[in-house]
Amino acid sequence: MTNNDIQQLIDKYLNGETSPAEEQQLALELSQYQEIPEEWHAVRLMLGELAIGEAEYDAIIKQRSRKPSALLIALRVILSTAAIYLVGLFFWLQTEPTAKIETAYNNKVEQTQPTPQPSYCTEGTPREILMCYMERRKAQPHIYQQLKQKLYENQ
Repeated sequence: MTNNDIQQLIDKYLNGETSPAEEQQLALELSQYQEIPEEWHAVRLMLGELAIGEAEYDAIIKQRSRKPSALLIALRVILSTAAIYLVGLFFWLQTEPTAKIETAYNNKVEQTQPTPQPSYCTEGTPREILMCYMERRKAQPHIYQQLKQKLYENQ
């Protein structure tokens, strides 16, 4: 802006004919010059430091108010999607292993259950009952390990 344009704005300001936008422009122009004529100092004082500060602030905001690029927006979307997936994966992994263990354990028990046999060793002398129990234990050791584990877990 030339000195003549500034002088015309000052004249309009002193006559009370300026709009707020023109006053801000005048304040910005007067704040940019280090050495100004004597009559302009009075106008600078009349505008006040607040108007000059507002004009400088508005100029800075206009420089910063450009829109983010499409690349930056795409990068933000990709990163936020990845973060959501990672959080979901974290919670899924926290609950999944117990379900797998229970499923595997239940399947294993169902697959290894023996076919129904005649009644349990309850008849005969104590020695015959013990011998019957030992024979069954040798024939199916995994069932007795599972029973032992369940008894241990229940205690």
